[in-house]
Amino acid sequence: MMTNDIEGEHTMDVDPEVADTHPRADHIGDGAAGRAVSAYVFDSFGRYRLDDTSESDYLLVMDDRQWAMTRDLLQWYLAMDDLDHAVKTIHDQKTRELADIGLPDANPSPAPPGLPQGWWTLLEAAYERLGDEDGLRRIYACYIVIDRLPWRWKISGVPGFDVPRRGREIDYGLYVRKLKALAGEQWPEDVRRMVRVHQRYYRDPIFAGRQLAYEELLRSERLSDAAWRYCKVRCRSRYVVASTAAELMDTMFDIVVEHHAEDVCNILLSPLRDADSPILKSDSPELVAQVIEVLRKCQPYVENRVHEECERLYAMYRHRQRLRGELKRLLRELGSSEVVG
Repeated sequence: MMTNDIEGEHTMDVDPEVADTHPRADHIGDGAAGRAVSAYVFDSFGRYRLDDTSESDYLLVMDDRQWAMTRDLLQWYLAMDDLDHAVKTIHDQKTRELADIGLPDANPSPAPPGLPQGWWTLLEAAYERLGDEDGLRRIYACYIVIDRLPWRWKISGVPGFDVPRRGREIDYGLYVRKLKALAGEQWPEDVRRMVRVHQRYYRDPIFAGRQLAYEELLRSERLSDAAWRYCKVRCRSRYVVASTAAELMDTMFDIVVEHHAEDVCNILLSPLRDADSPILKSDSPELVAQVIEVLRKCQPYVENRVHEECERLYAMYRHRQRLRGELKRLLRELGSSEVVG
């Protein structure tokens, strides 16, 4: 330790050879993790105040050598040196948690700090501060693959500070946009890597249901085959009821239908063949509109099947005047000159 004679403060002696290995760098990314860490330090230790419009001063939290040590430690601790390794570690941990959930002697994990993504946010801030583009791309990709979504996080005493969201809804595409902006020409390779790793570790819906950040990636890049592979297994009857499968397929319809139209329409039309399906619960305007919407959506791809479904529903629900009226109108549009019944 050495003493600053003017201010009377203690500072650390820095070995020049060590300092040279961690030169000061301009931060990269949008600084969101740095702001979250800065706000957390203020909230927990009362050192300074920072609002969500301020540029994060990373050196108010740690110097560059400490940021580098934090990065190296957390990168090892979180297995974030490689995307495949990180996702496998997280997947294995979740699998063990599911297996041990009912055991009386299950040991709880150490609580992470009160940050939007726990320890990951601190590592993300270190990547930002040190200009570690590869590391920041890796952690964004990991967020997308494992579906760590941004969530609202207000700090006591710091009005208006929160993690980026759109309105009242979680912004599922936040990390997709961040990674795409950061990756530049390497974006196509990042996309291929994320799809490959996701298909390796998240095939089974028992361990991973709907993953909304990954769905946003599939939609934004129009990855029809990967989207069908993702949806197909999540629509199997052993995992979900027909109405839930149709809801997922409806969300991904525009992407999956490009290469798998008939398969997609079969899943969407399936609830119409189940009398107990929520969509056929009553003759209300809302539910009738949903039935007609499904039929119209599939009509360009499987017109004959849609025609058959209209006739079957018309004959089956003789006392539902609203539904029958809309079905008759659709049948006329499809070229049916006469409706029996």
